[in-house]
Amino acid sequence: MIGLMAMEKSDIWLATANFFKPLEFSIFATLYEMPLLRQCLNNTLSNELNQWRNNQLDVEAWCESLVDSQIFHPVFHHWLELQGQKTMRGVRMNTFGWFDFKSAWFKPSEDNLEKY
Repeated sequence: MIGLMAMEKSDIWLATANFFKPLEFSIFATLYEMPLLRQCLNNTLSNELNQWRNNQLDVEAWCESLVDSQIFHPVFHHWLELQGQKTMRGVRMNTFGWFDFKSAWFKPSEDNLEKY
């Protein structure tokens, strides 16, 4: 069992965190699902969870408060977004933050369906 003093000095390293749109949903959902984070925050996040469920949590302000209180230290940030056909489905990001197209497919457009 980790002692209280060790817990106060521990770090959590989020190597690659991939957040999907809408960010208002995915950022809090991803972080909330980390029991170790809640334990290190010494907070169950129940108030934040209720606000989030009611679409009342300002996720950007909440994240900013974690950074301002020096709980989070963003080391590197990059934003990758696919541009192109909006009918592409199944594209995921791998653990290195690169797009993985092995299960990608195109949703048939209405124009293409009429031809067949």
